[in-house]
Amino acid sequence: MKRQSYISISMDEDMKKKLRYVAEREQRTLSGQVRHLVRLYLREHENLYGSIHIEKETFTSR
Repeated sequence: MKRQSYISISMDEDMKKKLRYVAEREQRTLSGQVRHLVRLYLREHENLYGSIHIEKETFTSR
């Protein structure tokens, strides 16, 4: 199972209401809609500029 990572974003209230409206129409949660839009953007970016290769991070406990 992939490890989840969390971020917080801020946006004006009107943008949030519009995004929630679209999410509901597409039967997604607000969070799910944001993930969907990020996936679309990343796919578009990689189609234009090539694959993004991410090195696997190793975490050590302190």
